[in-house]
Amino acid sequence: MIVLPWKPFRISLSSELMLCLVFVMGIFLPALTQDLPDDPYERGLVLLKQFKYGEAKASFDQALSKDPNHVNAFYQRGRALVALEQIDAALADFDRAVQINAEFAPGYVGKAMVAIARKDFGTAMAQIDKAQSLEPENAEAFYQKGIVLGYQNNIDGAINSLKRCLEIQPDHAYAHYQIGLAYNQIRRIDLAIEHLDKFLHLAPEAPEADQARRLLSNLR
Repeated sequence: MIVLPWKPFRISLSSELMLCLVFVMGIFLPALTQDLPDDPYERGLVLLKQFKYGEAKASFDQALSKDPNHVNAFYQRGRALVALEQIDAALADFDRAVQINAEFAPGYVGKAMVAIARKDFGTAMAQIDKAQSLEPENAEAFYQKGIVLGYQNNIDGAINSLKRCLEIQPDHAYAHYQIGLAYNQIRRIDLAIEHLDKFLHLAPEAPEADQARRLLSNLR
């Protein structure tokens, strides 16, 4: 039986960028057969679910050309830019979102993602605290907090934060993935299997799906 070291997983082949994509703005599920909406913002959301980050960014570009103050489009384009490893551009979008609306909690969550990608965990926690002061039940804020705590080797704290995320948003696919890795780390194999199975049910086409399947094969 193989035990993988638990750490927040990455979003791409690069080993330096955190996984930061299952956001409070929507459920992260495969949308491989979903028709693309005509509205560029809605189309971008679907493309994010299909892991087509460059196309999603282009759609949000179009949405913002129509409405330069579309706060959610800035946030969602920031998500796509994080996935594309364009961290400075992502931060600019998250900054613009909170400039438009200083009480827009997801914008601060986005700023936390950028801080995590830069390994600036103090700043990340400050941004998460800000988001939670505005929206205490923001699932993604708890998710990102779990990522930070995982990097800080506070596995119990990470599990508690990820559990809180899942209480708010039970279909947060990557929270199931991360908590499955965390439970594997502390040898709660039953819970690791349960959550990795849920991850694969929610996101069978995710980039991490094959790794999850390999881990489950070794755990069973």
